[in-house]
Amino acid sequence: MDSQVLSHYYDPGTEIVPSTDMVCAPGGTAIHGTATFGTQPGDDWQGTTTYDYCLYPETTPGRYRYVGTETLTGSATGCGTGSFTWIGRGSTAGGGTWRIVRGSGTGDLADARGSGTNTATTGPTLENYGHFEGVFDC
Repeated sequence: MDSQVLSHYYDPGTEIVPSTDMVCAPGGTAIHGTATFGTQPGDDWQGTTTYDYCLYPETTPGRYRYVGTETLTGSATGCGTGSFTWIGRGSTAGGGTWRIVRGSGTGDLADARGSGTNTATTGPTLENYGHFEGVFDC
């Protein structure tokens, strides 16, 4: 049964490096980094993510469209521990959407599925924070 999920995250942007796992379309830059989930009391997901995204410049300097994958390793309230991967797309100017890749889960999260939206506040150094919300089941 799907339930509502809410989790806040923080990425200092200081550990972003070129991604060796992504091939971007022309004009894109492949990045790899990490973020911390569960930064506020009551968050449904806790742990660390690793991500690989392609960034594409928008017309506003310092803003990018993004598409890629992100894997959370940690825990989900009511489910247990493990990992799962989602596909994310959107804009650093405010947020986007996420959808868990079926079959990507491990451990107690092996059957994880869900989708939703995320907000993002992004600084000029790619420091970013916000929250994910949507439906989730494990």
